[in-house]
Amino acid sequence: MNCSMMEKTTGKMTGKRNGKIDFLRFLFAVIIVLHHTRYLFGDEHSLFLGGSLAVEFFFIVSGYLMTAHAAKETASAAAGKNTADRGGRDTLADDTVRFISRKLRTILPVFLPAWIIGFIFVTAARHLSPAAAARYFCSVFYELSLIKMSGIFIRGFDGVIWYVSAMLLCMAVLYPLLRRFPEMMPKVAAPLLVLFLYGFLCRTYDHPRNPTIWTGIVYKGIIRSFADLCLGIVCFTLCRRFRRLPWNRFASFVFAGGELLCYAAAVVYMYFMKPSQYDYLFIFLLCTAVLLSFSGVTAGNGMFAHPVFQELGKYSTALFFSHIYYAQNLNRILPESMGRTGRLGIYLLCAFGTAYAVELFSRFLHGRKSAIMSHLGRLFLKQEAR
Repeated sequence: MNCSMMEKTTGKMTGKRNGKIDFLRFLFAVIIVLHHTRYLFGDEHSLFLGGSLAVEFFFIVSGYLMTAHAAKETASAAAGKNTADRGGRDTLADDTVRFISRKLRTILPVFLPAWIIGFIFVTAARHLSPAAAARYFCSVFYELSLIKMSGIFIRGFDGVIWYVSAMLLCMAVLYPLLRRFPEMMPKVAAPLLVLFLYGFLCRTYDHPRNPTIWTGIVYKGIIRSFADLCLGIVCFTLCRRFRRLPWNRFASFVFAGGELLCYAAAVVYMYFMKPSQYDYLFIFLLCTAVLLSFSGVTAGNGMFAHPVFQELGKYSTALFFSHIYYAQNLNRILPESMGRTGRLGIYLLCAFGTAYAVELFSRFLHGRKSAIMSHLGRLFLKQEAR
């Protein structure tokens, strides 16, 4: 979800969070949680049969934010505000490392506690002995590296980590290209990559989902991530041009209606339909809606200015990381006689409750980051004599 599921966002890049995007993050995170009821009830009774398409929203938003950051850094370098950007390949590499590191600093305080809680629950649900739990940990701890989608290893128990892994790996390729070719990438290369990659997925696999299928070179999810992030790049480019036009009040209401219709159509499709070639139509509808959400020109934006929407956006990341362990393992401990309503209630209570605890712990770590780093420095680094 982000990353830039957690990035500061704004329609006009004012440095504040975009409350509408934050609310949509929460909405699509909930759709993913409900989609994963397929593990509890079976595919035929999943509450959002096609809900895995919600991941495309997060990829598109992440691509948009990555491009916005790259454009800001490029403009700063051109204005001479950042002398570190005036060098050659080494400074571009450093800038890319800083960008990915920033993503990791946002993701890890949420992902790590969610993973640890999930591991404890899974080992308990599977009734593993301490020795068996230790062996199981040795077989899955590689997930903590966040490079699972590179294909280096295949074991693991976190069914949603593929998203973050694919996003980070693809961003490490796309971000330096955006910095090196600030005109060619968003205007030419990214649109062509969208067409070619979606075309390959459509002709070869019918739809872009099922990310852990091995294509022979990379996982299918890597191709999907590249295509969706490039669509976010295109979205940013179009949005910047879109804002420059002097839209009137009537246009703002028309755009608000179009934005709502695009999101509603995508959500209805996710609710009723299995993955199909129609996925691509609704991905482009999502892109159109994201463009309008970031543009700041649609009517009704003010209603999303309340801080509660910002909190929902932050909470959505913890929810995304915290639910899958229960979806895949609750049936191991719940009585077979329990009905779907009871199973759903326990699943949602565990998922939302764990996400709340993870979010609180993440904020605790963030608030004490300086002190923690200082203690680690004294523990591992030589101290200068005074």
